[in-house]
Amino acid sequence: MNKRNFVILLCLIFCFSQATSQISPGKLFAGHADLEGISNCFKCHEIGSKVSDAKCLDCHKAIKKRIDADKGYHSSKEVKGTSCAKCHNDHHGRNFKIINFDADNFEHGLTGYKLEGAHKKPDCRDCHAADKIKDPDIKNKSKSFLGLETKCLTCHEDYHQKTLDNDCMKCHGMDKFSPASGFDHEKTEYPLRGSHKTVDCVKCHKKEIKNGIEFQKFSGITHVSCNN
Repeated sequence: MNKRNFVILLCLIFCFSQATSQISPGKLFAGHADLEGISNCFKCHEIGSKVSDAKCLDCHKAIKKRIDADKGYHSSKEVKGTSCAKCHNDHHGRNFKIINFDADNFEHGLTGYKLEGAHKKPDCRDCHAADKIKDPDIKNKSKSFLGLETKCLTCHEDYHQKTLDNDCMKCHGMDKFSPASGFDHEKTEYPLRGSHKTVDCVKCHKKEIKNGIEFQKFSGITHVSCNN
């Protein structure tokens, strides 16, 4: 190759490189790799504009479903209305962490469920596990923290085996299951009087094995006469 042709080749390589960099500032992260290429730009971008939030949510349906239902982190007043690209910027290479999640400093209250008492102690994945999530769009996403319901029985076994109200917080606090800090016997059909106040609960509320697990009966206790 003569000197003139070599110079022309270098110029062409340089120009192509410059043109490509104008079109794409860098490789997409691994999860968006299938969107790589000039023909795919408008799957995420509007013409003459930046990334479109609407197009992001067309793909990320689980997030959209939560936002539409006004649930979760992305629906909090602190986050709602923020452009997707502000937190999840791309074109920084295949190994880029597009979700920069800091579990130790995450403000869980923004999800609509503030962690209190004993709930501050478990690892995130102790609660955010696939077997506890009902939404099929989220259930099989191994890295997702979305979709966990806030009802107690989502994570905790029903010790009372459907014999009491499912609203556990009527009796139980966040610090520990037993004793039930919010329970008041005065509000039951049988307020305790006299020496009955000092009797151990188990004397009247017997423990047994029901459906293969320990069960203590708290409802349906007959008390029409002293003999009961």
